[in-house]
Parts: sequence; C-alpha cells; structure tokens
Amino acid sequence: MKRQFTLVIVTHSLQQAARVSERIGFFRPGRSIEVGETAEVLTHPRHPLTKSYITGRIG
Repeated sequence: MKRQFTLVIVTHSLQQAARVSERIGFFRPGRSIEVGETAEVLTHPRHPLTKSYITGRIG
C-alpha cells in the first residue's frame, strides 16, 4: 500500500510523529516552516521555530 498511497496524519505529539512517519512537516498558522525526513528534522532542525517547538520552548 505504501507505494500507492500517501497517508497524512496531523498530530501535536512528537512521539507519535517519530514513531509512525518517514517524513514530517512543522507548520505554524498559515505557513509551512520545515519539511523533511523525520529523523533529520527531529534531531537537526534547520529552522529556529522548529527547534523551539521540539525542545518545548514554544507550544
């Protein structure tokens, strides 16, 4: 199924996103901030807003 379909899940749980996704996107109201491979975005975010969300500075 993975070859034929794309499933989009919206969650506020970083643990859930890390567990079930291959790619991840971080969005703030009205815009996409960062999109990429899950492991890369969660361990080495490029955008300061993404880093702030992952580290719990913003919610």
